[in-house]
Amino acid sequence: MQYVLRVVYKGDLLLFTYLNKRAQCKFMDKLMPCCTFLGGATFTVGVSLLLMLAGWGKVVGTAAVQGAVSLAVSFAASAALKKMLGRPRPHLVVPGARLKDTLWKDYSFPSGHTAASFSLAASYAAFFPQLIGPLALYAILVGASRVYLGQHYPTDVLAGAVLGTAIGIAAQILAR
Repeated sequence: MQYVLRVVYKGDLLLFTYLNKRAQCKFMDKLMPCCTFLGGATFTVGVSLLLMLAGWGKVVGTAAVQGAVSLAVSFAASAALKKMLGRPRPHLVVPGARLKDTLWKDYSFPSGHTAASFSLAASYAAFFPQLIGPLALYAILVGASRVYLGQHYPTDVLAGAVLGTAIGIAAQILAR
C-alpha cells in the first residue's frame, strides 16, 4: 500500500509542478483567478440566492434551492474532511511553487472550490440537461485554476470533484 501511495504522490507532484510552474502564460495568469472566483463562496452563494429570489419560474427556483442545499453540504463536508485529514497546501510544501492567489490558511484536501462548483454543476445539470457541457466546463475550470494558482494538488481537485458531484446527485435523489 505504501508503494501505491508513493506512486500516486509522485504523479500528483509531477502534474502539480507542470500545471503550476510550466504551463504558465499571461492569458492563463488573468483567466485562472477569475475561474477560482467562480468557485468561491461569494459567487456560488450569490448566484444561488439571486436565482432563488429572482422568481424566474418554478423550475429555476427549485433548481436554485436544491443547488443551494448541495452547495451548503459540499462546504460543510469539504471543511470537515480538510480538518480531519490535515494535508498542507502545496505552496507550503513544494519548493518554488507559484502562489498566485490568496494565502489560505486551512488545509488542502479536498478542494472546497472544486467541490462547490461540481455540486452546483451536478444540481443544475439535473434540471437543465442541455447545459451539462457549459456546467461541466465551469466546474473543470474552477478545479484546474486551483492547481494553476498553487492552492491544491490535482488529487485535492479530483477529490473535490467527486465529493461535489456525489453531493449534487444525492441532493437530487433525496428531493424526489
